[in-house]
Amino acid sequence: MNIDKLWKKIQQGDTTAFELLYHILYKGLCQYASQLIKDRHDAEEVVQDVFVNIWNKRKEIVSQDMSIRNYCYRLVHNQCLDALRRYNTRRASFVHLLPSEAWVKISETYGFDEFIVERLESEDTEKKIRQIVGKLPVKCREIFNMSRFENMSNEEIASKLKLSENTVKTQIYRALQKIKDGLNDEHT
Repeated sequence: MNIDKLWKKIQQGDTTAFELLYHILYKGLCQYASQLIKDRHDAEEVVQDVFVNIWNKRKEIVSQDMSIRNYCYRLVHNQCLDALRRYNTRRASFVHLLPSEAWVKISETYGFDEFIVERLESEDTEKKIRQIVGKLPVKCREIFNMSRFENMSNEEIASKLKLSENTVKTQIYRALQKIKDGLNDEHT
């Protein structure tokens, strides 16, 4: 069946026609989205969101200049670009929270995923992190704060506090571990 004929039925509320359109386009749209955002799961979410939006706005969508197939690909393309922008903005917004060395360590040790990013963005999480940091041993807290708020390198902190660089790294790691454990306890 012609996709544009299906579209006319969809605009009239035909759910069977919508399901057929979904089955015809879904795989190709997912492959296209995966090429753009490099993550199959996120690509599938984008495509599903596009189909939900298409169904919700089916009466408003006028595809005079292009076929509905091209329209779907354009929507997926735009949604992927939006997702990439959100990801980059999100990543930039929390980089100041911990020094890059800490993020490398977290990434290497625990993996880096969107769930961690979303938790770190929230104000509640920021408050929780401050509470956890406030309960750290004095020296650990001092080192962590110098690293986080003063953007001092491990070498600078070690020099200022007359400690070995390994001690500084260990204290930062312990602080990060306490933060991670505290956040995990909150969400379990």
